Amino acid sequence: MPVCVPGAPAAAAEEAALLLDTGVSDRKIAPLLDRADTMTRTLASNRGYVWTAIGLDSTPCGMGCSFCSQAAKWDVYTASPPLSPEAVVGTAGRLAAGGADFVVLRTTQFYPLDRLLTLGKRVRERIGDAIHLVVNTGEMDLETVKALKGAGFSMAYHVVRLREGVDTGHTVAMRLRTIEAVLAGGLELQYLIEPLGPEHTAEEILTEARRARSLGASGTGVMARVPVMGTPLARFGQVPEAYLRRVAAVARLAYPDGGRHLCVHPPTPSTLRCGSNTIIVEQAANPRDTGSNPGPWRGFDLAAARATLQAAGLTVRPARDQP
Repeated sequence: MPVCVPGAPAAAAEEAALLLDTGVSDRKIAPLLDRADTMTRTLASNRGYVWTAIGLDSTPCGMGCSFCSQAAKWDVYTASPPLSPEAVVGTAGRLAAGGADFVVLRTTQFYPLDRLLTLGKRVRERIGDAIHLVVNTGEMDLETVKALKGAGFSMAYHVVRLREGVDTGHTVAMRLRTIEAVLAGGLELQYLIEPLGPEHTAEEILTEARRARSLGASGTGVMARVPVMGTPLARFGQVPEAYLRRVAAVARLAYPDGGRHLCVHPPTPSTLRCGSNTIIVEQAANPRDTGSNPGPWRGFDLAAARATLQAAGLTVRPARDQP
């Protein structure tokens, strides 16, 4: 049955239905993957991007999202002290110097705003003005967003998660209020389809793909849910790489005229040939793991990310001397 989402062009909906139908062979959808790849490379002038995320804290969160290792009610995460300001600033500086395009400061839901503002100012001073400083934190009002922008942040990551309000302790309205504040406060928005699991329907996926375009997000893409043992949704497992490629293509075909940073996570090299041009390097506290790690998540570091993009024929930002 064709996917039908209000406001979505019929052709895009039909293509998404084809891509997301697991009964359709990879051979049949190959032209759509190729087209998505060409669209992204044209839109981004063949540029590849590295998104680097620093998890600031692992404070047990009371929101109880069913996929998150840091939710207090699942008791699966080994909490550790928040990173010191010196560690955050030093790590951000090394990532920026190494060729990262984005430095993300990621927190749990209720991280203190004053601490985040102070860190933002110090990190911005360290990394300079050419690199996006991104905030990934809890719900925000307009005054908070303005304060974050004043502290040096240029972008926010915030989305309506798949099955928001069902698998999360938030509501769609809460998430949209924050997104409205982000845009009204002058920050760019990054918006991925996430956290994608095997149980999500084509309609759910395309709804969020189209939402990225309706909001004018400067980046889009897809993040697969990583099953963490002890969390309720772990029983569903993880989507196969072949399906992740298809969803990446859907994200591009649903947003053909913008969102030049099309991200896929976890890092999946094959998606860089079907619409994605952005991959993520994570370190420290991580909701996809059961503990914090001073090194890169699963050993995938900045050098590996840059090499992966270049192997796919994408250009990357030159590394520079330490700021």
